[in-house]
Amino acid sequence: MVLLAKRQQSSDDGEKDMTPSEQKIEQYHSLVGDDTSYRFEQNVSHAVQELAESFQGNFLDNESKVDYATHVFAKMLDDLSDFLEHPSIVN
Repeated sequence: MVLLAKRQQSSDDGEKDMTPSEQKIEQYHSLVGDDTSYRFEQNVSHAVQELAESFQGNFLDNESKVDYATHVFAKMLDDLSDFLEHPSIVN
């Protein structure tokens, strides 16, 4: 949500106030389309929020929680990379 608010602000203020990372993300939004990009950001944001909520009652230390989340996201990026390199045919 923060990124989306910053995108709206950046379009109002111009790109001069955007960080290099935000500028790069804006380029990707243009490539994949705002609708697709927005849905993807919403899905990831929702998943992160669910993970954080599931950790609230957990007695893991913060470092272990971050390590676990990092592992999960790294695996998802690996899966995405594999899919893009070897797409399956869907009927």
